[in-house]
Amino acid sequence: MGFMTIEESQQALLYDNQGRGTLVIGPRRVYVWGDQRLEMLQHYIANQNQYMIIKDREGRISHVPGPYEAFLNPLEVESILIRNAIKLDANHSLVVYKQNEEHIERRVVSGPVVFVPGPQEWLHQFEWHGADRSNPAHWTPKGNQFTELSHVPNHFYYNVRDVRTNDDTMITVMLMIFYELRDIETMLNYTHDPIADFLNGATSDMISFASQMTYEEFLNQSHQLSKIESYSQLATRAEKIGFQITKVVYRGYQASSALQSTHDDAIMKRMQLKLYGETEEQEQVIAEFKLKRDMQRTKLKQESERAIQEFSQKMESLKRGHELEMESLVHEAQLKQQDAEVYKNTSFV
Repeated sequence: MGFMTIEESQQALLYDNQGRGTLVIGPRRVYVWGDQRLEMLQHYIANQNQYMIIKDREGRISHVPGPYEAFLNPLEVESILIRNAIKLDANHSLVVYKQNEEHIERRVVSGPVVFVPGPQEWLHQFEWHGADRSNPAHWTPKGNQFTELSHVPNHFYYNVRDVRTNDDTMITVMLMIFYELRDIETMLNYTHDPIADFLNGATSDMISFASQMTYEEFLNQSHQLSKIESYSQLATRAEKIGFQITKVVYRGYQASSALQSTHDDAIMKRMQLKLYGETEEQEQVIAEFKLKRDMQRTKLKQESERAIQEFSQKMESLKRGHELEMESLVHEAQLKQQDAEVYKNTSFV
């Protein structure tokens, strides 16, 4: 075959005619005889965000964090795999299990960290109810599968279906539920699917709330559904499994088309009656205002006429008094004149 060159950063196996292999590490130049075979080894490189899974010929497995390089030497190694390390931020955690000789250990790894699992370790696979992408208020079992557990406060939409009032009216109540994870260990010990527990708790509270009242009473009391006090079973169950329900928002309700049509007609009639009543009230106010103004105007006219009459009477009285006074003065003057004439006549005699 002749000379062959193994370059720097390369490795190869040189097999003889008996099948025995010899490791050749470059840089090196070797002569390959006719019954020999030179096989280049595959080179693996893991960067700082990766790790290498190496399984040797005896079945032992080791996980080596990067940066690291290795050659797949079939004389010693059966396989090499490169996997990405798990980058966790400050708001996420992993639940890690480890097989020991006698038992299995569980630990929680919280970020921020770049995590590389050990050869005897595996991650907890969470399988929670997941929301339908086309209908966020519809939930399916095991619809949300993940390994990184979020600590960030979150919320979800849920429509509580087939809620029956005590007058046998069936409605669907639409909610938005806000929650926050407080204790991971408690959650792991007491539930496999907290979302399912939330849905069941909200359903129980809603059925209990609606069963105590009629449909009309439910509509009148629906503002209570945005208060956390209305969801005792939901809040109690959340606390027991390591969560806290921070807020519940009532988003409205849905009823059958026939019931909704009837309710809409009743609302329309109430609005019409209210509008009619407000119109009648407004017209009555206007009529009362006009009547009051007419009465004020009549009173003012009467007072004006009375004042004119009183003034006329006063002027007539003054005139009559003046005439009487003048008559009296004239009479007195006449009497004085008569007395003077009598005295004059008497003097001549």
